[in-house]
Amino acid sequence: MSPDVLPGGFHLVAHVRSACASLPGTIETFPFDDRNLVFKTGGDDPDGGPPVWRMYAMVDVTEDVLRLLVKVEPARSARLRETYPQLTSPGYFGGHWVFVPLDGRVPETLARELLVSSYDLVVTRNLPRRIRARLPTRSR
Repeated sequence: MSPDVLPGGFHLVAHVRSACASLPGTIETFPFDDRNLVFKTGGDDPDGGPPVWRMYAMVDVTEDVLRLLVKVEPARSARLRETYPQLTSPGYFGGHWVFVPLDGRVPETLARELLVSSYDLVVTRNLPRRIRARLPTRSR
């Protein structure tokens, strides 16, 4: 198994929470409503500014069949949607995000790899260097 793929089952909210908790600097929050559990990474600003947190995943905890929202490079998102038409792009988040159904129609290893890839993408592209430097190194 690739070191960028997290082990274990992956179809319950508890599984998603556990997978996200294993990624450095992760917090859980419900910023939009009481249904959409958002996973963010980031932390305190060493320069004394406000903490910086960036979303890398979200799941609606009320859905019978969970869909994991993750960030993906736009070109990769298009290729993935061609191969897996069950991956959908939410109109309100734009082309960088896709919903991944966690019902077995998408290989679990791909769903997990997309979660880790989303985390890495947000850390490297969306967090300021000063915040990124404070995150524990993710083992690969």
